[in-house]
Amino acid sequence: MGKRTKQNFQRRDRDFYGTVDPDAVKPLIPFIKGLRIAEVCAGNGDLTDLLEPDCKVVWESDLDPQSKHILQKNAIFLHSGDLQDCDLIVTNPPYLWEMLKPLLDHLPTLRPTWLLLPADCMHNKRMGSYMGKCSKIVSVGRLYWMGNKVKGVDNYAWFEFVDKEVDTVFYGRS
Repeated sequence: MGKRTKQNFQRRDRDFYGTVDPDAVKPLIPFIKGLRIAEVCAGNGDLTDLLEPDCKVVWESDLDPQSKHILQKNAIFLHSGDLQDCDLIVTNPPYLWEMLKPLLDHLPTLRPTWLLLPADCMHNKRMGSYMGKCSKIVSVGRLYWMGNKVKGVDNYAWFEFVDKEVDTVFYGRS
């Protein structure tokens, strides 16, 4: 998943890595507590399970849902009406650029959108135009993605993207 993984690393289909580490959502909760959330890359619902004690996930969809209760729908074809009951989008999207770019182009036009991404992505040239619409960055740190609970070597952050040019506020780890 990260830039330091071995060359022969076999990526999972559609870049699916469930958000299983509770540390992934702890820094985000103060920004979303009590709000109605759309999870549009829901996978098997792991992120929803972590969010639910503090906010209400009212929409769950995925291109290839891994659970019966998650709606099969490609996030780039969502309309504002689909999310009429939602305040925000919160998701852990696929990181492959050909999958992430269309999400960055579309989702913030629907609702303010929080994406869990590798923290380094903000320094990449291809993210330059998107960072102008990033209102907040909330540092998370290292996470585990497998049941073995071994933290990886990359740091992560939540990025809030909106549909207008803004100044970015960074929130470090406490």
